[in-house]
Amino acid sequence: RGRCDLTLVLATVALVVLGLIMIASAGQMVKLQGASGPHFHFFFRQLALAGLGFLGMAAAMKVPYRMYQKHAFKLLVAAFVLLAAVLAVGTRIRGSSRSIFDFQPVEAAKIALVIFLAAKISEWGERVRDFKRGFLPLAGTGTAMAVMVALQPNISNAVLIMMITFVVLFVAGCRMKHLLLFGGALLIAATPALLTVSKVITRFSTFLRGREGSPANFQLEQSLIALGSGSIFGAGPGRGHQKYRFLPDAHTDFIYSIVGEEFGFIGTIAVLLLFVFILRRAVRTAMRAPDSFGYVLALGVGLLVFMSAIVNMAMATGVIPTAGLPLPFISYGGSSLLASLAAIGIIVNISHEGRERSGGAGLFNLRRGTKDVYAKRVERA
Repeated sequence: RGRCDLTLVLATVALVVLGLIMIASAGQMVKLQGASGPHFHFFFRQLALAGLGFLGMAAAMKVPYRMYQKHAFKLLVAAFVLLAAVLAVGTRIRGSSRSIFDFQPVEAAKIALVIFLAAKISEWGERVRDFKRGFLPLAGTGTAMAVMVALQPNISNAVLIMMITFVVLFVAGCRMKHLLLFGGALLIAATPALLTVSKVITRFSTFLRGREGSPANFQLEQSLIALGSGSIFGAGPGRGHQKYRFLPDAHTDFIYSIVGEEFGFIGTIAVLLLFVFILRRAVRTAMRAPDSFGYVLALGVGLLVFMSAIVNMAMATGVIPTAGLPLPFISYGGSSLLASLAAIGIIVNISHEGRERSGGAGLFNLRRGTKDVYAKRVERA
């Protein structure tokens, strides 16, 4: 057996601590129930949620990861039930129903989907390369979840769900032509539906035209001002100005911009490198996993955390249109924090069960690693 991946835990703790610092700074001027002036309501609430999240991470570190394989279908069904409940009785915020009692089921649903995909990929083996019997049921499951999330509407998370589904299926050994065929057909079918959502049209048209001074572009402009004013080393913790109600959602979706303003280019690069390190440890854990389920699960949840971070950073820097996705571990919000910490706990548990394997870790060895796992299963059979 391998050792507990302490470096992964420390990297996660560093991001959570940074998140608390940034929420204490960015959240203190957010208007709360008509009150004005500095306050730390969001900081203390996030601190409590972080404590609960670390307890959840510790529990996930102790639960044998093979338990998820046994209950993968039940977890997936529970996720779909919660998503359906959101559509039926969810709290509406800014025209979207995303939460039930301040809990956003989509964060847990994404992990449940990865667990289900990993379980079926492990069970079916080379069957995933068959379009009808393997690829289509798995891709269809991810698409069904994405559709339910899009109906909230929550387009950004729906796109993320499809991204993680396709990436997991790719590294699992699915044929590229199947991925391209299904992806193309899905894009053709989804485009007319997306064009009926006014928010999507506004964000894409503003992004493509790049209209400076447009009300729809205000948030991105303020984000770029924050990043630019931070220069190399930043203004210092708590000394940024965009949080004073210039940048909307400064403590949630656009907290990366406040990191750039107060810690500068050095701070933003440090955050990016921490997420790259988390992905690297997830890949290393996957390559040393004792079975194919552990391999795909570690890789899947690691990619889920990493891709969520990359999409948020790309949004804050104007690389992609504005999307309502939090920055894992750092943005204010309990659902994302709890789910992200649970994902790290799962990876740590797999690393504890893992062992040294030939081939080494690395992004270019992933598909070969999957085939090696299947070969060993055949040999043992």
